[in-house]
Amino acid sequence: MFTEKQLAQYRDDGFIVADYRLPEQTLEALRRDVEALVGDDPNMRQLTPTILDHDQCFIKYANDPEILNRVEQLAGSDLALWNMSLFGKPAHDGKKVPWHQDGEYWPIRPLATTRVWIALDAASRDNGCLCYVRGSHKRRELYAHHEAEDHSMLFQYGIRPEEIDPDDVFELELQPGEMAIHDVFMVHGSQANSTDHNRRAIVLNFMPTTSYFDHDLAAKQFAEMDIDFDHSRRSLFLLRGVDRCGRNDFQIGHTPDDTFDQAAGTSC
Repeated sequence: MFTEKQLAQYRDDGFIVADYRLPEQTLEALRRDVEALVGDDPNMRQLTPTILDHDQCFIKYANDPEILNRVEQLAGSDLALWNMSLFGKPAHDGKKVPWHQDGEYWPIRPLATTRVWIALDAASRDNGCLCYVRGSHKRRELYAHHEAEDHSMLFQYGIRPEEIDPDDVFELELQPGEMAIHDVFMVHGSQANSTDHNRRAIVLNFMPTTSYFDHDLAAKQFAEMDIDFDHSRRSLFLLRGVDRCGRNDFQIGHTPDDTFDQAAGTSC
């Protein structure tokens, strides 16, 4: 669990490196499940934004008590997992990600998500580790995102580099199984990977249930905005506590054959 000093650091910096690492057996199982999911599809190796749409068995990794205990310290005791993604930078072909904030197109009101970034491989400066801009979350608002001139990047919209102070940049170097947690308003990005080594990560998106995941707004955003992902059928998983706002729909995106038990927080 985080100490008061660590919690203060999170509030000041907007991120924290967790003092917990996935056990080797769990890490190897997660890697095998990712490889089975991705297969030979080169597109999925770069970015798989909706893992749980493909296989809800991945929920068991998000339901790790050691992870949930730490997220609860940062986001409260009532937690829903609304997304789980694979971010991959394959060896020799991992694309650059511009400076950006998560949540510009997320239908969550008020906007609130705590993200857990878990390294599947060693992440270093050489292979495009995640980089944070310390304190960039404090404005509690989204920066303007502009279309980039460089269309070779993984995302085409981002924050202009001249708005970033290099002195505030923190390079998140992690060993496999290590993880960091960051605020939804944190500005971050990463360089390309031209090394011989993969740099993959699993990202868990937790929202406090004091916020509302508005599926109708998601449909409107998908229809009217320049976004690739339709969140209008996004499944929510109540992993801790209760739905505090009383409006979140935990049936959308699930079928009668789903094996996830909302009350018990288990699947498969």
